[in-house]
Amino acid sequence: MKKVGIITILNVNNYGAELQAYALQHKLNNMGFDAEIIDYLFYKHKDYRREAISRPFYPFPFKKRIKEILLPYVEKIRSLPYRKQALARRKGFDGFHRANTKFSSRTYKSYSELYDDVPDYDVYCTGSDQVWNPNCYTSLNPYFLTFAPKGRRRISYASSFGVTTIPESARDRYADGLKAFNSISVRENTGATLVKKLTGAEAVVVADPALLLTKDEWLDVASMSKVPERPYLLLYVLKDSDYITKTAVNLAKRKGLGVVRICKIASPQDNRNSGIEDIIDANPADFVGLFSKAAMVMTNSFHGTAFSIIFHREFYSVLSRGKDNNSRITDLLTNIGIEDRIRYEDNTFTEGQSIDWDAVDLRTRKYIKDSENYLYDAIG
Repeated sequence: MKKVGIITILNVNNYGAELQAYALQHKLNNMGFDAEIIDYLFYKHKDYRREAISRPFYPFPFKKRIKEILLPYVEKIRSLPYRKQALARRKGFDGFHRANTKFSSRTYKSYSELYDDVPDYDVYCTGSDQVWNPNCYTSLNPYFLTFAPKGRRRISYASSFGVTTIPESARDRYADGLKAFNSISVRENTGATLVKKLTGAEAVVVADPALLLTKDEWLDVASMSKVPERPYLLLYVLKDSDYITKTAVNLAKRKGLGVVRICKIASPQDNRNSGIEDIIDANPADFVGLFSKAAMVMTNSFHGTAFSIIFHREFYSVLSRGKDNNSRITDLLTNIGIEDRIRYEDNTFTEGQSIDWDAVDLRTRKYIKDSENYLYDAIG
């Protein structure tokens, strides 16, 4: 049984990050491998220790540096009136992983700790999520597996750049990092194009780990404790949008639904009397439960889109036109033939036809099977 170590983004108070991380190690263990997550803290984690050696390996734009510094403080200030809920949320995130996720025996709190005490695996895997996003204010070397011992197999699974272009000053470092992989798979078509431009190599486009698990497998870890009794439209919005909020309220009113919002941090996402029920202390199991029972979903999140597909919810993915990160949603929906679920904020909202889930499932099953075959081949 081959031992696989996965490095990815998690423990960052983000539902999609936690659930995709759980899903990949769970899937690999079900496939017959001995897989666990290398517990390397992401640079935004409160216990991560920054070092000179862990700085970004290209000049970071000044405005982005300021945003990286200020945003955590803004979120803390917004959450101050909701300390009890913030604590419950944090405990819930930790509890989800304690109950479901297999980690390495050591937690690596800094770049140096990882490189000075490398965990031992047969195969090293860079997992999914935006592990190669140049906007991460940290060195991406760990996510290019530069810590892995020479001669060990290095692969990626559904890794994402999160953008469609790499800064000119970073391209050589990206090319060097990618060339060290034995097999590369990415989450988006645009990611495969980037790999080709940077290295000349072909990357395989595979399904996000969340899609590799069946509805029943997700229900096994779901909690229904926060699911309302009355039918509801579920809002999950990562980038605040008045357009999405107003559209959701109006659509729900027409359909006789309540509106429930899973908030991205432990504070309400608006201060208006909108009639929306904000849930600020949900954990990842609650997130899954709320998606599973929603009558309809409106989101601008990739994983909000993915879980709508998993549970066959009527949904709309609402995007801001021209954004560099739209590809993660548009590529997914195009790959499974339901790009008509995309709406843009600069257009008047119109409802679409009901989704033909039989046709979607047919495409999705092939997508998943191809992704499983990639894992078998890549791990060897």
